[in-house]
Amino acid sequence: MPKAIFSIWWDDNLGPMVGRSYPEATPLTSEEAVTVFMGHGVNQESEIGYSKLQQGLVISYMRSPACVAVLVEEQEEASVVERNLRRLVPHIDFDADSWDDELAKSFRLLHELMKETSGDELLANPGVKKLVEELVTGRIDSVRPEHVLRTSHRYPAARDFLGTDDEEVARLLHDLEDAGVLISKTYGRSLECRQCGDSNVTIELLCPRCQSEDLHKVFNVFCPRCSTQFHAVIVDDLSEVTCIHCKTPVKVSELSVIDVEPLCNKCGTASNDPKIVFRCATCGKQLDGADLLAGTGLSFHFRR
Repeated sequence: MPKAIFSIWWDDNLGPMVGRSYPEATPLTSEEAVTVFMGHGVNQESEIGYSKLQQGLVISYMRSPACVAVLVEEQEEASVVERNLRRLVPHIDFDADSWDDELAKSFRLLHELMKETSGDELLANPGVKKLVEELVTGRIDSVRPEHVLRTSHRYPAARDFLGTDDEEVARLLHDLEDAGVLISKTYGRSLECRQCGDSNVTIELLCPRCQSEDLHKVFNVFCPRCSTQFHAVIVDDLSEVTCIHCKTPVKVSELSVIDVEPLCNKCGTASNDPKIVFRCATCGKQLDGADLLAGTGLSFHFRR
């Protein structure tokens, strides 16, 4: 079980402000507080941070400007503590008037959560028990992710048994793996930024010649009125276009798109092969091959 829990705040002028600890006999120094904050990245962009202190491993959760940190027992599985810290966060009052009371309450609740999501206590959950029965009897072959390109993987086969909170369903599946009931296997690919660990991605199109983002999409469309093809630039909020052959206004929703060719407004290059850039929506880092290919989704099977 975790050894202690801490609260820290960040001030743009003064840096980390060491707050409270529970038990009080395990305080943090200012230098250790800096190390904890650095575990969330230079710009504090990551919710979960890991830091190694002289006291031991610390896992922390950031809700700027506040940070709640947990000192982990040496033999404790860090992934188990992280999952239960995420479960704990909705129960923490980050605007509490008395952090002494809030930390004491949070420390006790964290211990309760870890007991409830391990071993026999976990299997006493009716939903968990029913899901395991379905896997044992073969009515469900495995619990597979529905979307492996999202930061929160969805497991539809488990939602009827474990609830509709996708993040909690994924945590419970990992708990069952730690308890020796399930085994995880690779299934598909997921995107993960190596800078901040997030999987929220934006896609940008650039001109293949000058790298400009100022592109117009030129659509090759089919006119339902005169049955001919024509090119049109269709921008946001446009409801209709006029066919250049029959001069008839046509609703955008009635057009059949045959091809799309981006046109660069800066250098005039038209190309149906623009440069595609994947960028992390959280920290802004441009993703490269290692970011795009290294992530792996997981499915869960009954351990026979």
